[in-house]
Amino acid sequence: MSLQACANLVSRADPERFAAAMSAPLEARRVLLPIYAATAEVARAPWMTQEPVIAEMRLQWWRDVFEEIEHGRARKHEVVDALAEVLTPKGAEALDLMVLARRWDIYKEGFDGPEALLNHVRDITMGPMLAALDGLGHLPINLTGLEVHATQLGLARFLRGIPALIELKVPVWCENKKVHIYSDLCQTAYEMKAPRIQSPALIETADCMRVLRFVMHSPGAVEMGAIPDFPISTAIARAWRAWRCR
Repeated sequence: MSLQACANLVSRADPERFAAAMSAPLEARRVLLPIYAATAEVARAPWMTQEPVIAEMRLQWWRDVFEEIEHGRARKHEVVDALAEVLTPKGAEALDLMVLARRWDIYKEGFDGPEALLNHVRDITMGPMLAALDGLGHLPINLTGLEVHATQLGLARFLRGIPALIELKVPVWCENKKVHIYSDLCQTAYEMKAPRIQSPALIETADCMRVLRFVMHSPGAVEMGAIPDFPISTAIARAWRAWRCR
């Protein structure tokens, strides 16, 4: 039942990751869905209250969960029940770093430059990506390439979320920036090179490079919320990655 609860949560909170997980082999879903569910819960925790202290407590709850799982313990919770069965110590450490990066959502201080934003999105996306790879037994020894994949996917996801931040009056930058900075960001991320990793954990990267290419040429689309979904090409890319993993 806890795995079904994770699937229901991810389908509501993060349809893109849900589609990626459902494209994966059945056995891989047992690893992906709990990790993606915990990631979704952490992502929404800082936005459930306007009080920074309470938001910090919500994030600390998840830090405690990951630490307990790392040491062979687990509290009762529908997501934690399934997560404890698949999360490795390395995965727990990676998810803990993701929680620390999510503190930005509490204090909402604009980034002071492109490097700070890229580091932020890398740390957030690296958590579930590394945890999933290690849970599946696919974690590479050298994590440099994985950091590139996390940066590229994290940036694509963050860019899609910028209109919501603007609506909430959350500053992306600590000072006014011209719109072309989004093009520069995507150019930097796009030119990063990483070895291909054949794993269901990377199915979620299916459309990120297409998003980066689009924004490189149409940076104005970011704040307008006009980045296309690319449904057909994304579905084909997911299916191709899933087939390569079988």
